[in-house]
Amino acid sequence: MIESFKFLAHHIRTCGEDSIRVISEDVDEYVDQLHGEYNTFLEETKHIFPHSKDWEFLDRWKSLKVEELKEKWVEENRIAHPDERLKICGTLEDFEILQQRAGRISFLAKVRDDTDTLWKVVASSPELPVLHHSYIIIGVRQDHPELGKIVEVFKMVPRSVDRKEREDEREA
Repeated sequence: MIESFKFLAHHIRTCGEDSIRVISEDVDEYVDQLHGEYNTFLEETKHIFPHSKDWEFLDRWKSLKVEELKEKWVEENRIAHPDERLKICGTLEDFEILQQRAGRISFLAKVRDDTDTLWKVVASSPELPVLHHSYIIIGVRQDHPELGKIVEVFKMVPRSVDRKEREDEREA
């Protein structure tokens, strides 16, 4: 089921929604068509999958029973101190790539919030954010051994309308 989902997601991203079709089991070449397309998909995406932290987690804890695995998953993904979560609304001023892996880029960014405070944030995403754009960032403060005080990002989404754009609209 996971492979089927990944196949569909890759196909939509590569070819677009209009190219989705169903191969009928009533067609004589059904098996050849299905297997041929699937084998091509596997070859084209071998550099992409697996790339998420989920795979690393499963490999690290493969000796656990299913129920223990579920508990460990919750334990490792829980936000340690909910009262320390931050919401930063600000503009991305600069970033530096820390690490690139298949499908993920880890980066250190400087974000200036709406009160003019400069934050160092560390995040990981499939692609880099856009410089000088405004973002809403949810994260937790941490002391990093090399980077100092940072905010570890759990979620970073673009703001729909930038504050500067709103001010420009008001002036016009």
